[in-house]
Amino acid sequence: MANEIDIYEAKNLNTATVKKFLKGGGQASDEELAMLLAISRNQNMNPFMKEVYFIKYGSAAAQIVVSRDFYRKRAFQNPNFAGIEVGVIVLNKDGVLEHNEGTFKTKDQELVGAWARVHLKNTEIPVYVAVSYDEYVQMKNGQPNSMWANKPCTMLGKVAESQALRMAFPAEFSGTYGEEEYPEPEKEPREVNGVKQPDRAQIESFDKEDYVARKIEELKEKAQPQKEVVEETGEVIDEITAEDF
Repeated sequence: MANEIDIYEAKNLNTATVKKFLKGGGQASDEELAMLLAISRNQNMNPFMKEVYFIKYGSAAAQIVVSRDFYRKRAFQNPNFAGIEVGVIVLNKDGVLEHNEGTFKTKDQELVGAWARVHLKNTEIPVYVAVSYDEYVQMKNGQPNSMWANKPCTMLGKVAESQALRMAFPAEFSGTYGEEEYPEPEKEPREVNGVKQPDRAQIESFDKEDYVARKIEELKEKAQPQKEVVEETGEVIDEITAEDF
């Protein structure tokens, strides 16, 4: 139909089309929509092609992220691009760091980081990035979320790859970030009668015997005889014990 708008053309992007057709667009503020449109037009990206999109958790501000496929597509289109390598950094059973190629490790190796190397035709030294697992793992209820628990090497490899491509092509990717670099915000624990609900880590580390022992000591301290003293004279006039209450 003549009146239909081709939303897959970046030049046709506007606030109305994003709000109507883009998942999450209806929940975004005018400021967030304006930022998405500015980034999309500046970088010639289209959210309806899943090149750039919103991540929004509850009432938190929407985050604008770029897909890894877009990073790769734009890099391969650059005539100066000569390839990219990605791998993980692991600690072996002897305590020695190793740089594996690809997002692969054995069960005996502990994932501690990831690396990426972008080769350019106009420089002999490639752009190299290494990132730490502890800085980017996304947590939920005190534990890595489902994606980071099931595919930690893949997720961290994406972080290193995105950062390396941004460093290699700042004009192409300035102001953009990948989804793996935006952690889901931790929810505040539910509070009942002034007591916060424990998270999973606290529950798993709970020592019942230690808790009971501490409570017994607290009760013993409260049961110790207490003396009432007259402030004016300092005279002790009576002894009060827990049994008097």
